[in-house]
Amino acid sequence: MARKHIAWGQVLGVVLATAVAACGPSGNAGPGGDGGKHDGAAGDGQGDTDAPVYDGQAGTDGIQGCDPKAFTLQQSPPAEVYLVIDRSGSMKELGSNPALTKWQELNAAVSPVLTQFDGAIHFGILTYPTDAECGVTGPQVKFGPHNRGAIMTHLTAQTPAGGTPTAAALNNASSSLRALGTTGAQKLVILATDGGPNCNYFLSATPYCVCGLANAQYCCTNYPSTCFFGQNCLDDTHVLEVIADLRTAGIDTVVIGLAGSGTYASLLDQMAVAGGRPNAGSTYYYATTNQAELEAALQTIAVSVISCEIDLQEAPDIPDGVKVYMDGVEVQRDTTQQSGWDYADGTHMKIKLFGAACQTLQDGQKHEVIATFPCVVY
Repeated sequence: MARKHIAWGQVLGVVLATAVAACGPSGNAGPGGDGGKHDGAAGDGQGDTDAPVYDGQAGTDGIQGCDPKAFTLQQSPPAEVYLVIDRSGSMKELGSNPALTKWQELNAAVSPVLTQFDGAIHFGILTYPTDAECGVTGPQVKFGPHNRGAIMTHLTAQTPAGGTPTAAALNNASSSLRALGTTGAQKLVILATDGGPNCNYFLSATPYCVCGLANAQYCCTNYPSTCFFGQNCLDDTHVLEVIADLRTAGIDTVVIGLAGSGTYASLLDQMAVAGGRPNAGSTYYYATTNQAELEAALQTIAVSVISCEIDLQEAPDIPDGVKVYMDGVEVQRDTTQQSGWDYADGTHMKIKLFGAACQTLQDGQKHEVIATFPCVVY
């Protein structure tokens, strides 16, 4: 039986970075290159054996005859995310900063998060309503890569007005995600609102109407005319149905409550649970009262949609011989899956990063990930 000789071929991959060339005949095995050598003990060269030996021959042609294949290590496709933002009239009220409205604080919180994750997540935006009443059109910026400029241009041009047609806005975002979405990509709606949903003209009026306006003096039971045709009635059941439909279609909804939304905490919690991605804190929705809290919530949500799983496309001949590097530094394998990398399952077709390595990959910046495979020469 012929002896198997193992030489260090190379499989190169790039995650969130531009492509790099595959290895050439020099046989560099990793970012530092080793000419195809390995520190393992060589065989004695006597007789046939099934035991593999590492090719330790001198020179720069250590992988001659190995002919390694070149792969691109890819994360899951970038997440496709719509920011569905409430621009109802109450967003003109002053926020936690007495010099800024809630709308201005929202703009200031969204901008740095888009800057950080612009290349890692495909963002789009839908603000609602699009008029001074209950109209909904859009999305105004469809999701895609490097959309920060277009999104911020749209946001800063808006003046809050009108009601809170949340259900219609979610339906529009869902339709776009279904029509334009990429197979295999996470699909997410981030809903940010400062009040309860309304604008459902088909709701019954008083006494069945629960007012959807935050200011108690405008409550429907005291001022029935404010709920004419149900415009200002709380659209709770309808919104929950829409979010459940999105979930069935594979689209999660994350709910952020802006300053002033506390009156509707119970409903926002129900919406967040129905959306399939509840917050792990004291409330299921992300309860924010100022710009810093909103920015932190958006960043947490963005990190959660950047995958630390990477496809290898083909299982290596020698799984235990694979080495992984990130930005030129070796990431150690950790079979306890606490820190470093390990195979995602027994097929050896996918690796997963854990701990600090995963956190680095999720920071929104470009990173180069390289895997080196030993290949067998017969």
